[in-house]
Amino acid sequence: MSEKYYQLGTHSAEDFHTIHNDLCTATSLSSIPDRECVCHDDKAHSPTRGTFLLTDEEAEALKNDSRVKFVNIDYVMYPETYAPPPDELHATPVAKSFNRWNGSTVKLYREHETSNTLPGTPGSEDLNRGPWSLIRHAEKLDRWVDEGRTDNYVYQAQVTQYGDGSDVDVIVADDGAGWIGHPEFQNNCSGAKPNGYTGGNVLPGNGTCDVLDLVLDAPYYLDPWYFDADPGERLTTRWDGTVVPVESYARSWWQDTTYRSNTFNYKHPTAGTVTTITSNYTRTNCNGSNTAQTPTISIYDIAEHSTPCCALTFGRTQGWAYNANKWALNLYGYYGTDIERGFDIQKIFHNTKPVNAKYGTQDPTVSSNSWGYRATKAGGTNYYHFRGGAAVSYTSEPAFISHMGLTGDAGRWKSEMKTNSITTALDELIDSGVIFVCAAGNSNQKQVNWGHQDFDNYISTSPTDTLEESSYSEFGIEVTGTTNRRGFPQQGGKTVDGVTGEVTYKTINIGALDDEYATGNLERKVTYSDRGEGIDAYFAADGILAANRSYTSEGRYPDTYPGFTANSGSGAGVPEDCAFGGTSAACPVGAGFIATLIQYNRNWTYAEVKSYFQGLDEQDPSDFYHGSESTSATDSNWNDYNSLEGGPAKVGYQKQSAFTQTTFPKRSMSIGNGLNLSNIQLTRGQRFDRG
Repeated sequence: MSEKYYQLGTHSAEDFHTIHNDLCTATSLSSIPDRECVCHDDKAHSPTRGTFLLTDEEAEALKNDSRVKFVNIDYVMYPETYAPPPDELHATPVAKSFNRWNGSTVKLYREHETSNTLPGTPGSEDLNRGPWSLIRHAEKLDRWVDEGRTDNYVYQAQVTQYGDGSDVDVIVADDGAGWIGHPEFQNNCSGAKPNGYTGGNVLPGNGTCDVLDLVLDAPYYLDPWYFDADPGERLTTRWDGTVVPVESYARSWWQDTTYRSNTFNYKHPTAGTVTTITSNYTRTNCNGSNTAQTPTISIYDIAEHSTPCCALTFGRTQGWAYNANKWALNLYGYYGTDIERGFDIQKIFHNTKPVNAKYGTQDPTVSSNSWGYRATKAGGTNYYHFRGGAAVSYTSEPAFISHMGLTGDAGRWKSEMKTNSITTALDELIDSGVIFVCAAGNSNQKQVNWGHQDFDNYISTSPTDTLEESSYSEFGIEVTGTTNRRGFPQQGGKTVDGVTGEVTYKTINIGALDDEYATGNLERKVTYSDRGEGIDAYFAADGILAANRSYTSEGRYPDTYPGFTANSGSGAGVPEDCAFGGTSAACPVGAGFIATLIQYNRNWTYAEVKSYFQGLDEQDPSDFYHGSESTSATDSNWNDYNSLEGGPAKVGYQKQSAFTQTTFPKRSMSIGNGLNLSNIQLTRGQRFDRG
């Protein structure tokens, strides 16, 4: 009997409890193996999911049990088959406004990759230079367009914004944890500190680096009792002075409750664990330092994608949320956690983080995700189903299919992933309260909402396949053939109304703006960005300046930061800025922007964030290129790559009404010495603090 690790999910917690008992005892039920099966991981943090050792035949039989929502191979246990190559997942091709630099102006680059817009070696005039996103999203209109500037014009301008992300946990989940030794994340650089910048992180030690690793550093934040019980064995001092867990103890903390304190286990009895975090998840491999970057594997530079994502989210000079609690997670890169484990780690972090004494509540969590599943689905005979029409056979793709992926993703595009353990883990993460921000994708694909005529468009290998029966593969995982729905992870939080059938989603889906203009000097979405009414908002992306270790496809521009101790010359610690792009760049800009919203509205969920973007004024056709919507499968308009395809022209900008504080710090009252109070009776409605 050949057993494999299978994940099983049920429709309810009660169903999982009973089916768990049935599987772990011999039973005569037709769908249940007549033997005692091993539960490898009961995932205490998940009420409806667990991993069991089953044969292929047993797993297939379980799919017929009415209690079962899904049974799939445990992708996490077989990374050699199911872990996508990291570089294949990239989505790349307040009271009142305050001045970020205390009244000073700084250079703001729009088309950073154009060499004649900046010196080869930055001088003092480039100190604190920033990306165009910092002024584009402070106001409704694009300043370059509004003032008739060329796209390579460099503004010398003040930067004003509401908020800075304070008291919000922001996680950048990417192909590495980022080179956190870049000066963009250090607080010891003289002359480069924004207005109100606090610096540091949530751990002791007065560290000079603002960024912490979620896997290696968060356990001490979540469970100080365990690590402080034996600091000589369990704690160490990071290169920047921050006191952090010893790596092996940090990894064990996630995997085994015996590596947690009794206090933590008592406070969070259902926190759950995450199995098999690789011992290669180390600070050297995933974080680097001020004098050493992360390693290179073959031609793949670890963290060359995650570093600019971190910078655009919460970088000191380049990100919106420069005062957030800054966390990095190697989600899918070499040495990373794997996507599903990474979702569970973020969920456990969000559920068990300490209360912020200032507010009496836990800090909100925003997760930035610049990656996505997709695949080429060409070859052989397929059938397309367009707007409810009969199946049409094709070997040469019609326009509504052939255009996808051609301008940014080598012909690849996304379909809705079928329900499995990964989609369920993401649903659980979002339902825990984490605001999940994702890159819409670089396939120029039209994404629409339920009720739109294109929502049920799909392809199949048989003319009689229904949408649900259609089947293709993206990195080894089964998806449907949908052409105009969200893919993964954009489909996160998918919910189907049991009465109306309405389908809704809970991710914040971010599209990308172009650094160049359309005819008539109009702002536009960039050619490769996904589009349509399923995009929540567009953010600055193409050609954007961002910190990096290197980015050979768009040039390297060494950076200078006074007071920083990185190596000089061509050594391993040389800091650089690159010209980043893709919805990979738009997503972190959007995530940092959203953190400034959440700072003042700590009780907001994904729904309020979506509502905020829906409530913004659309960009006027005299300022922004809209294009026309295609209405047939062969419409030549599909090849208008800058068209919004009927979607609203929503560009994220700071609307003052949303930056009125709705959740307040607690206010305490102190009473002078020698004053005694007795027989004090409090009745409902009376209180001494404001929370």
